Amino acid sequence: MRKISLIILLLFLQNGFSQETKPRFNYNAKYEPQTGIYHGAGQDKNGFQDYVNAVGQDKMPAIYMTYVNITAPVKRIESWGKDLKHVLDSLPKGIMPQIGLAFTGGKDTGAGLDKEVANGKYNAQLEAFYKVLLDLDRPSFTRIGYEFEGDWNGYSPESFKKVFITISKAFEEKNIKSATVWCSGGGSANFIGLEKLMAYYPGNEYVDWWGIDVFSPEEFSNIGLKNFFDTAHTHKKPVMIGASTPRYVGVLDGEISWNKWFKPFFEMLNDNPGIKAFCYINWDWEYWSNKNGFPWHDWKDARIEKNPFVLEAYKTEMENPIFIHLNNKLEHHHHHH
Repeated sequence: MRKISLIILLLFLQNGFSQETKPRFNYNAKYEPQTGIYHGAGQDKNGFQDYVNAVGQDKMPAIYMTYVNITAPVKRIESWGKDLKHVLDSLPKGIMPQIGLAFTGGKDTGAGLDKEVANGKYNAQLEAFYKVLLDLDRPSFTRIGYEFEGDWNGYSPESFKKVFITISKAFEEKNIKSATVWCSGGGSANFIGLEKLMAYYPGNEYVDWWGIDVFSPEEFSNIGLKNFFDTAHTHKKPVMIGASTPRYVGVLDGEISWNKWFKPFFEMLNDNPGIKAFCYINWDWEYWSNKNGFPWHDWKDARIEKNPFVLEAYKTEMENPIFIHLNNKLEHHHHHH
């Protein structure tokens, strides 16, 4: 009897998380881990804390998600910085912020202010932003104008690139410890085809990482996603899944939710050796939609702690040694520029 249960246990250990993770590519990008996938979560203090309580302290994410808009008043950028510093100081040492840096004028209404930022109208805000990063004095990632091709942002390729290059050069000149992420809206922006996408590309020398945001379940099987990963590889750039959440699926249907979204999500991470980071948004989207006035009402509840099946399966995936949590970060040591 004992022998049989041992065999079952071994089979479980073998099959617990998605089968056989492919070894990672390593491109020696800024803050790229050599071997694994950074585990990240957000996208607010409480959502992060609930997530940590759910996955367990030993699976503390290495990345903390946060957002700021460069068109906000300088004071707001400064107070965002203060709040961020406060949150990071309250967490264990070494967590890297992943910053979604917007330059829009509305709530997903297509009012991009990329031209104004490019023309210097928001230079005081940019300086305030740089100062926040210098004061933080720790490695971070900045998704400059994230989801750049999304019509809800309304950026145009030329001015978007100009802003990206300006910020990238400033990071370099001021010795700011932030890796630049060129982050596509992916399926949310209908996988616009590589030629159109590359019209927004500032150039290899200004980009440390490529990023793509992954939301709805049908995106996983879309050829556009595969094309993105392949093209990142030809440009020799690691990929960050900048934001991910089970849009329109949520967690409340348990095993059905798992099979519909989480299973293909973890398979995507496994099957693409260029992916070196992912960030999960642990939110009840309806709540935040009502609170912030964004059109997310039907995105469902993505909080992993809200369903026992999803939570257990998620925790099992997180046992996969490919994932880099804060406490095993050193084993995967990254390359510094």
